[in-house]
Amino acid sequence: MDFLQLALMIEYGLQAALALVGAGMVIWAMADAARRSGDKFENHTNLTKSTWLLILGGALIFGLGSASLTVLYGGQIGLFGLASIVAAGVYLAGPKREFDMWSH
Repeated sequence: MDFLQLALMIEYGLQAALALVGAGMVIWAMADAARRSGDKFENHTNLTKSTWLLILGGALIFGLGSASLTVLYGGQIGLFGLASIVAAGVYLAGPKREFDMWSH
């Protein structure tokens, strides 16, 4: 095995790991948003629950699609996969944090 093959194997492993972690983030964000009551969204965020579910639903579709293509075909995450990870990160760092901070 030469150096180029080793580098490509490492790159594929990193891309697949990032895609799977991103898909997990999107699933976590969607599950968390779905179980919260609509009143909490209106009290603590500028967007309604249905808006967040729409954003995270699109992120779920593109995130899982991108992750499956990355893992199965050895591709790269791509722009839509990265955007879905960012959307989930924004929800987890913003509204979810607000909900958890005020629930104690």
